[in-house]
Amino acid sequence: MKHLVIILTLWTFIGCGSKEDSKNVIKKTTVSPINISKVSEVWLFEKVDGSKLVFKNGQSFQTNLFELKFIGQVSNVDKAPFLIFSGRDCNECDANISLYIHSPSDGKLSIKHGENSYQFPGTEIDYETDSITYVSRAFFGQVLDNTKGVIWYENRLLENGKMGSNVFLSRIEKGSKKDTVFAGKGELEETANLVKKGLCVEILGQKYSSEL
Repeated sequence: MKHLVIILTLWTFIGCGSKEDSKNVIKKTTVSPINISKVSEVWLFEKVDGSKLVFKNGQSFQTNLFELKFIGQVSNVDKAPFLIFSGRDCNECDANISLYIHSPSDGKLSIKHGENSYQFPGTEIDYETDSITYVSRAFFGQVLDNTKGVIWYENRLLENGKMGSNVFLSRIEKGSKKDTVFAGKGELEETANLVKKGLCVEILGQKYSSEL
């Protein structure tokens, strides 16, 4: 199960509003693709080769994912950077494209049954009702002051029929990754300012249906 399912109970205690409110909580800001920080010459991305990410130094990382796409990376002290990429863990199946954050220094990535996956940013539509069940934006790089990693600004449909909002942060610090969820106020503006400074990049969201 993705991390968002695990923390569903928490959302019931977070401030909520109507489905229409969810469109207002996460407002678009003008961003443009910007190269963040200095990427190590050793880990300059070259291409996707099937389910592998290939780098210009001849190194490659096997993801075992289908429809693999490279998104970016976040520096990781003296270890290999945390690579950010997307794909699905099965071929010709109904599983949605997921986001992954992994450093090759941490060894093989386990992807079975959605393990280590994160929900892709954008808008999720219920496949039965066509109603909006999830809206989010995600960024990577220096996502908050003195904080680097990947951050999601989320609104998700709760069991009570209302939308609950929260911030999900996958923080990278001292060579490790730590996931945290919290009810934030003002962080989106802070992240948008870091985008303008070239320290952070937004991941282009997608529109997709919920899984069967």
